[in-house]
Amino acid sequence: MKITVNDQPVELFKGATLKHALLKVDEQLYKEVMGEKAVIKDQDGNVTDINGAVGDGFSYYVRAK
Repeated sequence: MKITVNDQPVELFKGATLKHALLKVDEQLYKEVMGEKAVIKDQDGNVTDINGAVGDGFSYYVRAK
């Protein structure tokens, strides 16, 4: 499945989580979210959980708190 993280295209396996996506794009983004310095928002602006499943074709953004 294909998604974007901070406007970067990412290809993931079916059933992947946002954790997998962040680690594939940039490990620092993962560390910022885990350290509660940033949050993940979906294309509609909803805060999403790092362990949540990604949706095919969705866009996600990591934003500082």
